[in-house]
Amino acid sequence: MSASPTLNKDRIFSIDAARGFALLGILLVNILGFNASFFNFGGFYSSISDESQMKFYQIFISLTADKFIFLFSFLFGYGIFLQFEKFRKNEVNFNGFFSRRMLVLAIFGFLHVLLLWAGDILISYAIAGFIILALRKLHGRWQILIALIFYFFIGIWLTAGTWITLPNAMSSTCTQCLEQAKVIYREGNYFDCLILRLQEYFAFRNINIFYYLPKIIGIALMGFVASKNKLHKSIEKYKIRWSLIWTLISGAGVFIYFNYEKIVNFDSPFANAVYMCAYEFMNIFVASSYLLFILIIASFKFPQILLKPLANMGRMSLTNYLMQSLIMAFLFQGWGLGLYGQTQISSVILLAIGIFVLQLIINSIWFRFYNQGPLEKIWRKLSYRNN
Repeated sequence: MSASPTLNKDRIFSIDAARGFALLGILLVNILGFNASFFNFGGFYSSISDESQMKFYQIFISLTADKFIFLFSFLFGYGIFLQFEKFRKNEVNFNGFFSRRMLVLAIFGFLHVLLLWAGDILISYAIAGFIILALRKLHGRWQILIALIFYFFIGIWLTAGTWITLPNAMSSTCTQCLEQAKVIYREGNYFDCLILRLQEYFAFRNINIFYYLPKIIGIALMGFVASKNKLHKSIEKYKIRWSLIWTLISGAGVFIYFNYEKIVNFDSPFANAVYMCAYEFMNIFVASSYLLFILIIASFKFPQILLKPLANMGRMSLTNYLMQSLIMAFLFQGWGLGLYGQTQISSVILLAIGIFVLQLIINSIWFRFYNQGPLEKIWRKLSYRNN
């Protein structure tokens, strides 16, 4: 027996809608990355002179940063189990298919960094996929334990760093590079931007390796376990119960959001480790409230009509993710419109919303004629080989 790609009728609407919602959040955060340099991202935005724009940025970034990476990564892991289950039922070799799939994803990520942006997450997802492949047959309890170790790895790393000398996992700052970045990204040609982008990616290596990669592995593994336990089906069957759970998680998320910093003793040598663990603990609750809200709403029939454009976005998430980078690179870099370095953050966010609306329209038109996105078709063909 052979496994074949998922047919449209077999797709899970709520998961596609959640993935589309995650793409909106990814866009809202990433546009701030295109507008500033990784050499000193925080330094750029903390220097904004307009007090109202500064306040808007602080609130906005606290509600979005890392929350939508959580959603996207969780759903990535969720999809891995669905693929694993399909192959297991069809009694074919999952290892070869999935290894090819992750290898192709890594190539997409490499090209993303090389051609468009240093903030790629696809390479990390490919690595996470290989880790999950190795752990897929463990009992769920062990998978959750390993997921939590990966997720809070930054706390372990920072704690160890108080006793021994370790690479700085939380800094990619190159203050002297910031002015150069402003000039090149605003006025440079494509190849000038390419060279600078590779320098940024190298400068960002520690935070990618020691912070984002372990966290993404942990979240994706959580999603794998949730998929194994049929979370979407449970929500469809027990809507009221899950609505109450969502209320509790949201309430806890609000409380932790406003109080997690209070547990940190900033005079302690372990302050950074405690702060990051508290921050990631907060992210679990806030991001879970976002995710459950979409999954619950999408389990009702009438909202599905309104959420269909969002689900279309989720159906070709790879194409849309890279399309967002292409549009933003053109808007902000010198080979395009050169809008880099905007200080009216609210206008930048409105621009992101405009891009997303444009994508919703493009996706709706696309699916009138085709069953899958262009990059998804390539990815599928290379993964399934003859299917």
